[in-house]
Amino acid sequence: MPILPIDTGRYGSPEMRRIFDEENKLQLWLDVEAAVAEAQAAVGDIPKIAAQEIAKNANTKIVTLARTKEIEKETRHDLASMVQALSEACSGEGRKYV
Repeated sequence: MPILPIDTGRYGSPEMRRIFDEENKLQLWLDVEAAVAEAQAAVGDIPKIAAQEIAKNANTKIVTLARTKEIEKETRHDLASMVQALSEACSGEGRKYV
């Protein structure tokens, strides 16, 4: 028996499943992190180079779902694991502003 509406035929279309896919969710979170960093740089809260580095690394090819899952075993929090994984991916100025 389905627990969530997305598990049924009515709401569980391939398009809907893609929207709620874990990798897609991770990419959307990374997109938000990049946008926030760019906005913070635009108003002078963080250096522009830091925002550029964060935006460059805010990609699931760099911040992988596998790595976030590994971190989540320790943090027990999916969003915190994404933040830590993105921070790890930034080696320069961006690391301290994620």
